[in-house]
Amino acid sequence: MLPTNEDVTEGRTLAELQGMTEELGGAIAELAAGEAACGNLEAARVLLEGLLVTNPRDALAWALLAQVERWRGEPTTALLAAEAARSLDPEDPQVRLARAEVLLAVAEGDGEARHELEQLRGEGSEVGRRAASLLRALGS
Repeated sequence: MLPTNEDVTEGRTLAELQGMTEELGGAIAELAAGEAACGNLEAARVLLEGLLVTNPRDALAWALLAQVERWRGEPTTALLAAEAARSLDPEDPQVRLARAEVLLAVAEGDGEARHELEQLRGEGSEVGRRAASLLRALGS
């Protein structure tokens, strides 16, 4: 189905036009995360880019793409993806953690990354534990 002028002016995503459910989007993101965890970074990147073409409003998919790009050794692309995630959901702890990890990998991002990790350390979740672990590794 091709988007109409009305679809474009109303800001509908391709996912909405195709009837793609949030659950399906989540399943694709989980598949990409699994591929990344197995070291199949290219497959993870392709899955996430496809997901983001259909739904560019998915902050967690952008955050996961930021991680994958960082692992692929693409810090500029990782930072762009992390900033896209942050612009969509600046308060989400997973988005904030992904961005902080990317900032640690880019020049001049260390101070901002440490500040974000300090704020996240108090989260009572895996995000908080990861932030605390990173701060310990950084000697903070």
